This record gives sequence, structure tokens and C-alpha cells, in this order.
Amino acid sequence: MHRKYHLLAMLLLSVGVLSGCGLLAVQEQHEKIARYCQIYGTVKPEVDDGKKIIVVLFKVTAPDLKNPVNWSVFDHFVNDGHGKWFFSTAPGEYLVGAFKDVNGDLVYQLDEPVFAPVRGKMIQCRAGDVKTGNDLIIPEQGRSNAAAPVDISSLQVRSTKQQLDISLGQVTQVGAIAALDEPRFADAVAEQSLWKPLDFLIEGNAGIYFLEPYSAQKMPVLFVHGINGTPRNFDYLIRQLDRSRYQPWVVYYPSGAYIDNVARYIDQMLQQLQVRYQFDKVAVIAHSMGGLVSRSFILQHLETVNHLTIPLFVSISTPWNGHAAAKLGVDHAPTPVYSWEDLAPGSRFLHDLFYTGNGEEASRRKLPDTMSKHLLFSFIESQAGDGTVSLLSELRAEAQDEADRIHGFPQSHMGILNTQETANLLKRLLDSVR
Repeated sequence: MHRKYHLLAMLLLSVGVLSGCGLLAVQEQHEKIARYCQIYGTVKPEVDDGKKIIVVLFKVTAPDLKNPVNWSVFDHFVNDGHGKWFFSTAPGEYLVGAFKDVNGDLVYQLDEPVFAPVRGKMIQCRAGDVKTGNDLIIPEQGRSNAAAPVDISSLQVRSTKQQLDISLGQVTQVGAIAALDEPRFADAVAEQSLWKPLDFLIEGNAGIYFLEPYSAQKMPVLFVHGINGTPRNFDYLIRQLDRSRYQPWVVYYPSGAYIDNVARYIDQMLQQLQVRYQFDKVAVIAHSMGGLVSRSFILQHLETVNHLTIPLFVSISTPWNGHAAAKLGVDHAPTPVYSWEDLAPGSRFLHDLFYTGNGEEASRRKLPDTMSKHLLFSFIESQAGDGTVSLLSELRAEAQDEADRIHGFPQSHMGILNTQETANLLKRLLDSVR
């Protein structure tokens, strides 16, 4: 969330913009997103011995199921153990299966326990459908009639902008090596992700990127940008990172999407990477709305059995109480951007980040005491905030209460990412948990 966050306020000052190409694009994107089908379920092994569970989505390509070539693997979801799974996919006919990944290689081996897809139980997925109650139990002696092992991880695809016949999990970049000066990380691409989040996904921009080959000797540090942001926002801090001890990973996501949905995909990408590389911890450094994204995915991560710990969470200039301009957008834009709904002060999303339930029945949701939690806020002396986010929002009482320490910086919203003082603090915090 940098200076471009002022687009939210600026668009509301112009009737022309409210009816212009930006918000028309939002409406078009919402219509495209509405064509997708959501499939939810749970999975549980008959014998839970801590092995990874892979849920596999098969797409039926012809009505005749007698010939196996008429249905094929379409997407996959990784769980540390028993728990929930989901797919967001194009309309069609689907089957679901699951297997226990005994040797942790994302390959279905013929001797691994499996819940084989039942051909007579197709999921008819129409545009806008939400399919729930798909609960799978993997029998320990379960076997499929597959003729050979199946490499699930090799089935990731890249689609063109015009091709909507995909599962959104297919078009994320999970561990691809990139450089921050690549065109995909340009500000113009990031800005378009606010208005056209689905196109941003389909074009293969979203994901978790590595800036160097994976090294088992270096602790991963995950950087999460804010609204209209890009991994380039962390360029200075990444250059200050001790690359002999830490490896930077950067998240890139469409900032116009619902924050919980972004968080869900980040958690799933981390699960897939953990299977691939077997690392046991990752530190999280998040700027602005990225702090909301990160807290959401951390909370979701903690709800499931997992082998991955997050020893450090640093939020920087995060609008914990939301942003008034987002509320204006929700109230006055013909078709509000999804993330504005989450960012509007008093939203259900902001409430659920810290509470379960409502009113007197509400109980606090807290991050674990074992996690080192640091809240960094920025301010400009002549203003009641940092030029973008108010101090009232940055310093929400619940966020302060949970932080191990609070650190103030006399910097602008983006300036805090480009100072030696911030880099020095992050170095000390990372060294304390490595």
C-alpha cells in the first residue's frame, strides 16, 4: 500500500472515474469470477501418521467414463494432515480423489494409501456453484487401478489471458526463480491487479517467487506487499539482507481480490513448497495491507495440522483498522473492488482477524506466544499518520496488545521500507529467531 493507495480517494472525487474504464473493468472481472465454481471439502486418513495428504481434482472431458482417457488430473491441494481443502475452477464435471504422500515427493506411488475417485459420483460444477460436503477418508489399504505412478507436481499449467477453462491453483508460480527488475513486477502491472485481479491470475503473475535457487542452509524470509504493491517495494530491504544466512521469497498477488482468498492461496503455496523442500520454518515480513493478508494466512495455517512454523511476523505500516477511502469506495462505486470491502473500517474481515463470534460472545483470536511478533508503524510529524494510513489504524489496540514490541519510525508510508534503521531492526529480529 504505497502512494498509489490515493487512487482510492481520487476516484471518488471524480464522477468520470466512477463510470470510467477502471471501474467498468472491475464489473467485468466480477462477472468473470462469478463464472467459476467453488468446491470445498475435508480429508482425513484412516491412519493419521503425520504424512502429507494430497487431494487431486480430476476433470471429466467426455461423458463416457468407461475409458480413463476421458478424465485427467486437473489440479491438486496439499495438506499437512487431515483438514480442509478447496478448488476454485471453471464450470465442468469433476471427480475428487486423495492419497497419503508417504515419501513426500508429490508423486502418487502405486503402494500409497489412496481414496480413488468414484466415477459414479461426479461433481456437476456450474457457473457460480459452491459445492460443499465433499468429505474424503483415505483407507490405509486403499488402492487405485492406476497403471503407473502419477507426478502431481508436474501438472501445473500456464494459460493465456483468453483461456478461462482452468483451475486457479494451476496458474500460480510456486517457487519460480525471478528477478525484481522483471516486467511482471512493474508498478503498472501491480496497479492493474486492483482493477483486473482475475486477468492478473490467468496471466500467470501471482505466486511465491524465489530470488535465488533454494538452499537448505538458509532460512526463508517471506515478503508480502500491500495494495497496488509489488515485490519491488522490498528491493532495499532485500539488498540489505544477509544472503549467506537468509533467502528472500516474495509474494505477488492481485490486490483487488478478497483478502481471505489471497491468504488461502498463500498458505497452500507454502504447503506445496514445504513438501518440495522440507524446510521447517519461514519468517514473514509484510507491508501495509500485506500485514492483513499475512495475519489471515497465518491464522488459517494454524487451524490445520502442519509441520511448518512461523517464528517471526513483522508487520510494517499496516492499516489494522482499515482505511476510510475504502469505505468511500464501497459506498459510492457502482462495483466496489473486493479488497475495498475487506479494508472498509468495521468490516467483517477486520473483525474476524482478531475475534471469533460477535458482541459479548466474541472471543479473541491470537497468534501463538511462541511466535515473535513486531509491529512497525510510520508517521509524519505534521500529519496524523504516514501520509497514507492513519496512526489510529496502524495502532489498533488489539494489534498493539499482541505485539511483543512496537517500533515507531518518522517516515512516510513507503519511506519506512527504504531506511537503514528498518533494515537494521529486521536483521536483529531475524537473527533472534534463526
